[in-house]
Amino acid sequence: MSAGIVTSEATGTPGTEDALPLRGIPDPTWDSRLVAMGGHLLQSRAWARCQVRMGSTVFHCSGGDWMWIALTRKVGPFRRLYLPYGPQVERPSALADALRPAAQLARERGCAFVQFEPGGTQSLDPASCGARRARTRQPEHTWLLRIDVDEATLRAGQTKGHRSSINAAERKGISFERAGSPQELGRFLDLLHETNARTHMPIYPDSYYRAIAEELIPTGEATLYYAWHTGRVLAAAIVIDLGTTRYYAYAASSSDPEVRRLSPAAPLVWRAILDARAEGKAWFDFWGVAPPDQPDHPWSGFTQFKRSFGGMLLTRAGTWDLPVRPWLYRTWSAAQRLRR
Repeated sequence: MSAGIVTSEATGTPGTEDALPLRGIPDPTWDSRLVAMGGHLLQSRAWARCQVRMGSTVFHCSGGDWMWIALTRKVGPFRRLYLPYGPQVERPSALADALRPAAQLARERGCAFVQFEPGGTQSLDPASCGARRARTRQPEHTWLLRIDVDEATLRAGQTKGHRSSINAAERKGISFERAGSPQELGRFLDLLHETNARTHMPIYPDSYYRAIAEELIPTGEATLYYAWHTGRVLAAAIVIDLGTTRYYAYAASSSDPEVRRLSPAAPLVWRAILDARAEGKAWFDFWGVAPPDQPDHPWSGFTQFKRSFGGMLLTRAGTWDLPVRPWLYRTWSAAQRLRR
């Protein structure tokens, strides 16, 4: 029996009673429900809007105690239906309910499998739904800082090095700017390419960041920060807000040794944290960090930077594949093994 696909308008209603996947951006009430369930930014209406602007095909679906947003992705001849940090569920048994329409949609879209990263409860068992553990796509570990406390408490949680950099910023003449227009993204992109050349960490095409800036900065959902010194930009960051959480989404800094001696990165993040706290946010999500038992992980450097603000580790359920065309999925898996 086919699940069917309904095309939704920008203000359409997500399927709840019949759990039919809808194509397009969810209803404006989507995010309030997602936040109430503890969902992630990548399952939000805001992120769906960004994906549509980037040219992606977006679907959404929900039931009484679960919800998801999905994207179709293609690598070579293989298609997958991808639920980044989704589905969000309120109880373990809801995971199977959420995956059924996703699997049917994947079949109808010619996908080999559903790739998902469930959230919402610590006792999820994706394997019981027929899923297989996959190579991590979105970070399995993230670093969270509670910020709805007094400033002295926040400072007490920092390492001595971070406190020193933050306290010295004003004396060094470092200033901060909240750029109010997506047209001001150019300096961020320049620093991002500089950072990429220095660290070799992968980055997206410039059009990806422009889509996010153009979609979310005018509405106030995203903020672009710059750190300056004597007319020169030192570091930059893009943060995105959802509910009571501010996400530290993207960051870049100059490779100039003189600039790096000024240590602008920690004071810049501190400014974003203080602003979020002043705006009533409760959490600052630093996004991905290295696994706690892997000190030599490629992310160890920026992981230590994030952990030095204080906070706690959050470990998610990880990335899972649910094959819907077994023979095609086996071919995909073999191709992936050959690439490694």
